[in-house]
Amino acid sequence: MKQLLRPFVYIQLLLLPIFTVAQTVGTKVSILGVDGKTYTGIVQAITGNMYKVKYDGYDYTALLAKNQITIIENNTAAAPSTALPGTKVNIKGIDGKIYSAVIKEINGDKYKIKYDGYNNEEWILKTQFTIANSGNSPTNNNVPAQQNATVAQGNITPDVNGLKAIFEFGRQKGWAGQPHINKFNAFLNILNAEDTKKVVVFLQTATTASARFFALKSLLTGDSYPVVQKFIEQLNQHPESYQQENCLVTTHRSIIQQWEFSCSVTAVQTYLADLSPRYAWEVKQIPNYFADAHDPHHPMAEQQKLLLEKYGGVASPRGDYSGKSIAINGALDELVGPILGVKFYTQKITEPLPVVFGKIRSLMDRGIDVPLLINFMGTDANHFLLAMRYRQTGNGYQYLIYDPWDGVCDYVNESSILQNSLSPLLTQWKIRLDYYYPVQ
Repeated sequence: MKQLLRPFVYIQLLLLPIFTVAQTVGTKVSILGVDGKTYTGIVQAITGNMYKVKYDGYDYTALLAKNQITIIENNTAAAPSTALPGTKVNIKGIDGKIYSAVIKEINGDKYKIKYDGYNNEEWILKTQFTIANSGNSPTNNNVPAQQNATVAQGNITPDVNGLKAIFEFGRQKGWAGQPHINKFNAFLNILNAEDTKKVVVFLQTATTASARFFALKSLLTGDSYPVVQKFIEQLNQHPESYQQENCLVTTHRSIIQQWEFSCSVTAVQTYLADLSPRYAWEVKQIPNYFADAHDPHHPMAEQQKLLLEKYGGVASPRGDYSGKSIAINGALDELVGPILGVKFYTQKITEPLPVVFGKIRSLMDRGIDVPLLINFMGTDANHFLLAMRYRQTGNGYQYLIYDPWDGVCDYVNESSILQNSLSPLLTQWKIRLDYYYPVQ
């Protein structure tokens, strides 16, 4: 099957909601690295059964499964049993900031809290908050302090219209789908005028319109302000054309699968990079990210191996069929689903392909990239692709399809696919489209 560490944690991601807190946030843990060494870190957040861990002594954060960490000491403070509706509490967010809230309702060991200054309520456990000291609550501030850096000059006003202008620039370029539009509108709703001004001033430290949009989009995806500030500093060292090439994965050259059976997780990497410019940037700063490195210690190979094995696969070199492939659903639902607020499912193609492509276009209109599973006709081999965009021409619809094997994106005519061809991709094979992966 042509499905084909540093513990590469750009997939840490991003992707945790800003108010996610954890039953063991603050817990000291040890992690056995792929190099055989033991590292220590602090649990910063939990989503589902995944733990976001900040490594001690490294500017490095990983999203790990429970069986990948060992508790050293637990620093979590439990809430007193006297917590009652109306009690003021503090919650530590994954960005390290303290947020204040009020208990609205109690159901067993679960507490419904309302965040101060935000239109956001959620159910949490007793161990996820502490009782605020009267008159001594930490400041609730989820926006950056006033920047001292030189602000890039332009026609952007430091208000809601300026923030909308930054976002609209990227939207008109086709760089923001409906999920990011929804996130942006929600973002506007939680900002007051002063916070909006701070955000605009912060984004204006980026020297180009593209960089300002990429920074804003990364904030919307879940990155913290310190992470985005570092991202902006890196972007400012390069011209705008380089910024665009390296913050987008819809350009021709993209991520290549490093193992025979890693096309599934490589497609997920590319999906994530399409959602997060900062992740795309970090991937594309890796030497030869686009080349088959034939090196198990290459960062992209290490990340793909970790992901492949996490979901039950076995990595083997390209051309070596002794490994094991995996379905794409687990990685999609755990890494992409939380960003989009969706769950993927497998759909066998039984309808005529023009009908199927109509449904795929409807998903793309919602900003959803669509994984595809093809068969190489005359063989038992299958391969994952990612359909990312579409356009209508005088000759019908064309789809921007990403192929992990060669690590490239290109537009393919729907009429070609109906004729079992992906030309100009994978031109040496006749293919059949067997499955696609819509969302619920």
